Amino acid sequence: MQSYFLYSALLALQLLALAPLAGMVCNPEKIQRANISDLKNLTPFWLVAALYMTTSPEPITARSLLRVYVIARIVAALGYIYKLPRILTDSAFFVSFLITGYMGASVVYAYREAL
Repeated sequence: MQSYFLYSALLALQLLALAPLAGMVCNPEKIQRANISDLKNLTPFWLVAALYMTTSPEPITARSLLRVYVIARIVAALGYIYKLPRILTDSAFFVSFLITGYMGASVVYAYREAL
């Protein structure tokens, strides 16, 4: 759970850091798009990852998923702000999406008896 709290806090700080950045850059629309993207993607992640932690996952697997997710979301946000290669930003989005999907499927599988 500590890893979940740590990486969730890092993602929240990233989200909070984007707001004042919009006033300091020449193109605040890019920052707003990054912020909206993070809001749309982080909300389900926080819920699903918290539920995933209740399934007693292997600590190394859980930590790795959280780390990769955070890196992917940072790359995705930077892709909105800077001219990063499209393949990099698209890959970051799909990696974060797949991680959330994997965690969600793990939760459903772990609690399938409740159906």
